[in-house]
Amino acid sequence: LVEDVSHKELKDAFAEFKQAWVAFKPTVADTRSALQQLYETEEKDALMSADGPESYHDAHRKLHPIYRKTLYDRGYYDIFMFDTSGDMIYSVYKESDYATNFKASGNGPWKTSGLGNAFEAAMASPDEVHYIDWKPYGPSGDAPAAFFA
Repeated sequence: LVEDVSHKELKDAFAEFKQAWVAFKPTVADTRSALQQLYETEEKDALMSADGPESYHDAHRKLHPIYRKTLYDRGYYDIFMFDTSGDMIYSVYKESDYATNFKASGNGPWKTSGLGNAFEAAMASPDEVHYIDWKPYGPSGDAPAAFFA
């Protein structure tokens, strides 16, 4: 995990997704809503890209296969990218938590979840690896989930 997050490729991928997220719609609320409508589908991780001229789709088309392969190669359930505002700007699996906010002071529905705890722990001490123990996770049908950040 430590090795993964230190690679330049991840930093570049994050920067590309973040730039595309910011440019997607005039407001964060509009971006969240539009991306949820386009990417939260029955296809889940099999959706390589939604249609549209926005740069987010280009970033997704280019980077999603890489993170999807990593997910399968390592047996992960999902891989997430958050910006420092707490917005989940990318997810391989795209459940109902995709494109929502996880900051404790934010308005996201999952901010008090284990993943919300992982986000807050990472923000509090970003140079450490954090483990959030198993508990039911709503977006995954309340299946038990643990998180590393």
